[in-house]
Amino acid sequence: MSMSSFFNINDFEARLTEFDALRPADRIERNVLDRIQPAHADEWPSQLHPHVRRALVSVGIAQPYQHQADAITKALSGADVVMESPTASGKTLAFSVPMLHALKESPGSHAMMIYPMKALAFDQREQIRQLCKPLGIESWPYDGDTGDEEKRAMRQWPPHILLTNPEYLNMSFLGQREAWDKTQGGHKFLLNLRYVVIDEMHIYRGFFGSNMALLLRRFFRHLNRIGANPQVFLSTATCANPQEHAKSLTGRDVELVSARDVLRPKRHFLFVDPELPDFRHYDILRLRVQNSALAALAEGLQVLVFCPTKRFLEAAFSASKRAATDRGLNPDQLSAFHADLTAERRQKIQEKIKSGDIRVVFTTNALEIGLDVGGLDGVILAGFPSNIMSAWQQIGRAGRGWDKDAFVLFYAMNDPIDRFFVGNLPAFLRKPFDELVVDAGNEELIHKHLPALMEEAGSVQPQEERFLGTPFYDVARHTGGTIPPGYKPQPYLNLRGGVGQSFALKRGNEELGQVSAMRRFREAYIGAVLPFFGQRYHVRSHEEQAVVLEESEQHLRTDPKFYTVINKSEFLDGYSYGDISVYHGSLSIVMNFTGYSLIDESSGAVIREGGDADALFLNKLHSLWIDLPQNSRAMNGIGAVEHMIRVGAMFVIPADRFDTSTYSKTASESSAFWYENYPGGIGVAKKLFSVWNVALEKGMEVAANCGCQTGCQNCIEPAKSWDMSNANINKVKGLELGSELLAAFQKGPDRKFQNGLMVPV
Repeated sequence: MSMSSFFNINDFEARLTEFDALRPADRIERNVLDRIQPAHADEWPSQLHPHVRRALVSVGIAQPYQHQADAITKALSGADVVMESPTASGKTLAFSVPMLHALKESPGSHAMMIYPMKALAFDQREQIRQLCKPLGIESWPYDGDTGDEEKRAMRQWPPHILLTNPEYLNMSFLGQREAWDKTQGGHKFLLNLRYVVIDEMHIYRGFFGSNMALLLRRFFRHLNRIGANPQVFLSTATCANPQEHAKSLTGRDVELVSARDVLRPKRHFLFVDPELPDFRHYDILRLRVQNSALAALAEGLQVLVFCPTKRFLEAAFSASKRAATDRGLNPDQLSAFHADLTAERRQKIQEKIKSGDIRVVFTTNALEIGLDVGGLDGVILAGFPSNIMSAWQQIGRAGRGWDKDAFVLFYAMNDPIDRFFVGNLPAFLRKPFDELVVDAGNEELIHKHLPALMEEAGSVQPQEERFLGTPFYDVARHTGGTIPPGYKPQPYLNLRGGVGQSFALKRGNEELGQVSAMRRFREAYIGAVLPFFGQRYHVRSHEEQAVVLEESEQHLRTDPKFYTVINKSEFLDGYSYGDISVYHGSLSIVMNFTGYSLIDESSGAVIREGGDADALFLNKLHSLWIDLPQNSRAMNGIGAVEHMIRVGAMFVIPADRFDTSTYSKTASESSAFWYENYPGGIGVAKKLFSVWNVALEKGMEVAANCGCQTGCQNCIEPAKSWDMSNANINKVKGLELGSELLAAFQKGPDRKFQNGLMVPV
């Protein structure tokens, strides 16, 4: 049974209540996004290769959606294309058709499809395989799941299409590029590369995206040097600036096909803040999630259950299997899915999901993108993902056909940000897509890529600046360097999280997640009680690249003691509005840890004081900051303004909740800082500088619409203010100061930063 378009959300809520997944004391916010029906084109573009046209008709696709036809037409003209359209809107067909056309037009040519996650690559191969078969076109994955013998065979006799990921683009196609030239029959893969697809390009943002931008510049430079010039097609479902981002990512000019609101299923939203005691919140919430999954199974629905950690997933899945039998349900219709499964096991599960044999899947973000199931009826989110974009990717799995109703059930963890979104569901649903940013000019990252570039290029030529971009080219020309014969630096380049930038959270042999160096210092110091996705752990020790955890009593917490020294080390841009100044620049920060108090929350008693003094030194942290003269209005309001900007920024720019930090001070002047946790800049502080007023306005709107008098977790508290107690943050004074800042912005600046000085505008 699959959900019909006449699905009754009230009946489903009754079933959830019956299964004890919802209770009367829970705070529940409800909303609905209505259906949008897509438009169809009359026929396939006339210039499409006749064999491809016949293949489409043979598999039952007689006509495309209009947005597909528009994208295909642009691609057939020879342009590089970026397409934005919603999840389940047919992006795969839009880029597959011109790719197959190119392969049929040029016998012996090849195509590469680059995906950020294995599940997505597998799913996409399955989607195009049916269309490839009548055309005699072969496609194969080339990644970490591919055996050594298979890899060797594919290098010798490359198929028409290879599906890979950024790591293998770096390590194999560039690091072992000579092997791709030793192919049989003259069909050299890279030399004859005609088409490159970069799907889900919104995944490439911030730190990972900046690395990807430099990697693609190296790749296109190498292809040009050997005489290859492939066409590029990029796609995304959640990006407000697709054309700008595609150019920043690839360094190439691209033409845009925008189809943002062309189709959508009807989605029912239930955001739940369950009424649970804090000390048992994690375990009882997991039980609620299990019960909601069983309620969906009892209704005959097909759902994905997104879990915050693998540990949560395994416990919920195991308990649900046992409970299903007790309730007379089929336990074989439940499954788990995560990245640690073997490739064969993951593929079998995906096949059973598509066939409908598996109805409920407990997963991590491994299935956040890439699973295209027409009958998927809903998603259950245990905790809010790391950013709003990830939330929409998970939500996008629900209702994979525009003509179906679907549901989204979200349970808030014991976390201020989770509860914030329950209290602000309309703001979440109305939020525009993020404007994505990457920084291919980040010198820290350029120097990490430089050894690989020198190994690949020997030396760069003046004409290669157009492929590398000026910052990368200039560093290569002036710094350069030689690579010892036989040395391959590519395997030592970490694309998703630079060396020293993150630490594994380990409990026994299990990795729960990761923390940045700053979070390790601030929240995961030795002796800390660390909250992580609703569970509390005791930090036992630090290893070279890991934080070692053990179980903690859930009623305990630690309050650390810090004092922070911030120096504005570099001014990059800025404006003054009377006595108010707003800057974009970089900071050097010294954070001093002086110990902690271990507190029993059930009694409020301090059990002990502990901790050894420590300090963290950070340089080149890109930041937005606002300076005001020292007076009572600024001192009373700056802490709340800091929080409002942090809250508003979640709705304005793309940044994971752990990628950035905020700080405010009221010493010689009152200042609020919003800064990146990665040295050298990942582009988000610069983006926020250009829209700081929008972020502040959004944060103020959230605070003003909240019914509290002085500030609460639904409007003020989601951000951490390291040197100010939340009890000292005055919402009313913050709104007054925020209104003053916005009024000054509306009047326009009287000075701007230029050549190291503030000069009149």
